[in-house]
Amino acid sequence: MSQNTDTPRETLLTATLHDALPASRLALLGTIIKPDSVSALVRVGATKVQNVTIGDWVDGAMVVAIDEGVMVLSESGQTRKLTLPGD
Repeated sequence: MSQNTDTPRETLLTATLHDALPASRLALLGTIIKPDSVSALVRVGATKVQNVTIGDWVDGAMVVAIDEGVMVLSESGQTRKLTLPGD
């Protein structure tokens, strides 16, 4: 059973890193590694959040690899690596 509590304003301000994720770009929010599967949680633009796995398409690119804290995309023969903020 979950319980909701009010978070003090000071805690919310301290726990939030302003501008940590660029709003206009694809951003990796987290990776989920299980014994039988891997997936990544990504933010597309300012508001859309998507759970993706290897082989999925996101923001015009194919997800080709996911590991702890990293996701690799392939688009038009080019690869790019997304990492968690602060890594």
